[in-house]
Amino acid sequence: MSAPEASDFDSLRAQAVQFAQAASGNIWTDFNLHDPGVTLLEQTCFALSEIGYQAAHPIRDLLTDADGELRYFDLALYDPRAVLPSAPVTDLDLTSYLSDQPGVSSAWVTQGARLGLYDVVVIPSEPEAGEVDEDALAAQVATCFAQRRPLATDLGQITIARKRDTVLSGRIDVSPTADPERVAARFYYHVAAILRGRTAPRDRKHGATRDAVYAQPELFFRPRAETGERIPDIDVHLTRLRAIPGIRDIGELSFRKLPVADPEEELKPGYLALVLPQSAQEIELDLRVGENRLTLDHNRIHEEYIRVSAENISRAHHHLAEADWAVLKDGRRRDFTRSHVDDMLPAIYRLYGASARAAQNGVAPKAPDDDLFAQYRDAINTQLDEMSMALAQLPRLFDAGTAQDTDDPVLHARRIKLLDLLLAIQGETLPVIRHSGLHHYRSIAARQRFELHWRLAYLRALPVLNATRGTGPTGPIPGGFMTRLGLLADIAVETWAAGPGRMQELGWALDDQTDMPAPGFARRDLLLPLNPFDMIVPRDDLADPLPGEALQGLAPWVADRVMHPDLFQRAADADAFVISPVSGGRYTVLFDSGDAEALHEIETTADKAEAMARVNALRVSWRGLHEEAECACLVEDVLLRGPDADFAAHSATLVLTGWTARTRRTSYRSYVAELVQQLAPAHVVVTLRWLDMTQMARFRTLRLAVDAQGPEADARAELRAFLHEMEGAA
Repeated sequence: MSAPEASDFDSLRAQAVQFAQAASGNIWTDFNLHDPGVTLLEQTCFALSEIGYQAAHPIRDLLTDADGELRYFDLALYDPRAVLPSAPVTDLDLTSYLSDQPGVSSAWVTQGARLGLYDVVVIPSEPEAGEVDEDALAAQVATCFAQRRPLATDLGQITIARKRDTVLSGRIDVSPTADPERVAARFYYHVAAILRGRTAPRDRKHGATRDAVYAQPELFFRPRAETGERIPDIDVHLTRLRAIPGIRDIGELSFRKLPVADPEEELKPGYLALVLPQSAQEIELDLRVGENRLTLDHNRIHEEYIRVSAENISRAHHHLAEADWAVLKDGRRRDFTRSHVDDMLPAIYRLYGASARAAQNGVAPKAPDDDLFAQYRDAINTQLDEMSMALAQLPRLFDAGTAQDTDDPVLHARRIKLLDLLLAIQGETLPVIRHSGLHHYRSIAARQRFELHWRLAYLRALPVLNATRGTGPTGPIPGGFMTRLGLLADIAVETWAAGPGRMQELGWALDDQTDMPAPGFARRDLLLPLNPFDMIVPRDDLADPLPGEALQGLAPWVADRVMHPDLFQRAADADAFVISPVSGGRYTVLFDSGDAEALHEIETTADKAEAMARVNALRVSWRGLHEEAECACLVEDVLLRGPDADFAAHSATLVLTGWTARTRRTSYRSYVAELVQQLAPAHVVVTLRWLDMTQMARFRTLRLAVDAQGPEADARAELRAFLHEMEGAA
């Protein structure tokens, strides 16, 4: 192992001498080894060079923990295969992605009849036996497309190309030592691959490296060749075909299409499929050694063709340089322990300190009571200890999976700074959330915990977020755009299969036209404690929420399961619930709705501790109702199109809960709107719709109807009409 690059002892000593001379006002001129100052200076330079050597070790070694393991997940380090590829963006990206799927030899993606629709033509791989199951292959391609579907786009039509049997003829010069049947089989195989949309063989010794894929992302997928049914230009592939072992030169090649039994098949998309000779008379490939024509055995050609096919199938996805991509391995654990600085000094200096030179000259030494000398050694030793300790703690400091205790503000700030650094290394910056309303439900301690876990969750999700950037929702998968929005906006992302919220399960509704129940506990009847702040209960965010039935019995401002939206919003405030002493040492729990004259009496408890526990349970329960009700759902107009394919291209509606305490705040709505503007692709128009509780229930009903009805147009048209109605209401 080569030594890491670090400042060597000689260069450090030369610099230190210059600094020491400058510090003395250029009056120190004795730089010889007998000078005590030089001895101490060399001792310090030696220690620094050792620490510099340790710090210059590979990062893999520095981050390997005491158990000898490099914890990639906790360090937010990922396999390059999960980081480098990204979601398809262009037609060519989609073509490469679909062409790389099992069972697909090649695929071509083109713009459909309308902007936002894609048509796909698929050439199936050669089946091992029997015929291609076109329905199953079309379903597989549709599923793969949906998983990487760009936002506000959809699949228009899938066509499985039909094969057109073709015979290959031509002349090939081979070497005298070549196996003619194997050469012919290889040539047949690779020409057939070209006809199916694959390239001729390339050099397999040097696969694509990470740097190459970073510069040319398409290299991550297997390469494809020309498109269309026309006879390909074999001249383009001759160089690689000549690389087949045993071939010296290739003469003129030609293709002859065999007649089709059904004339209607000629009208359907197709591809040229090479037919292997079934007898010696059908062999039109002329292999020669010089001017001597070789006799070929068609049975052996078939046998060799099967072997060649098996070889290429086994290495179909081995087009990457494995040694360069296999980076997830542990490093070599380094020991950063260091001896005391005195161990690096000659014994005479440890015994006599600054009087060491006098002792060397035969003068009676003084006791080692030189305070300045001791202070110097202690300062140097402390500095070196701090440097060594910092190196030893690197695995723990960079480990995002360490204990999440945030009681220590210094440790909390350090972790936040470290996570921000790790995000910045990956080119990410979290949005500014001050005055955004994001923390509306949280206490100060809860905010600290959230900010830490928020960064950690985002950091760990980055590989998936970047790989699926700009993709739309598909079934239960929210897609890259919505997943990133949900993380940054701290809001649940719903899919088509989402169910009703807890408010609906409780049977509660909001109505701004309902009469608010009059509070019955007059403020003048409050028994104020000596300290008015005793009425305020400290927050306990870890309290257990109340079950539904218990919560219903402790909400006197809810009449016939209907409450005013203002009271629902008020119940999410931490200061909405207070306690007040009553006779007999008991306490009553009250809800302050904002009425100037009275409060709502909830219940009376035996003592203050029980009352405080009840208040925190109520806080957690009502806050949970608000948080559980908040959701976001993206509806893409292209997915609601009817048989006439009428839709707004590159258009989507983001439906959000607009009736909770946080989502009613203007600051939070502005924050979400800015996120959508930053995250959505520039060509996609995303319209925000903040719905009240009644509108959200109607939206859920229509969504489920669309999901249940499938491709039928009635439910989709009704949902489109509802969204347009909400646009008019906004």
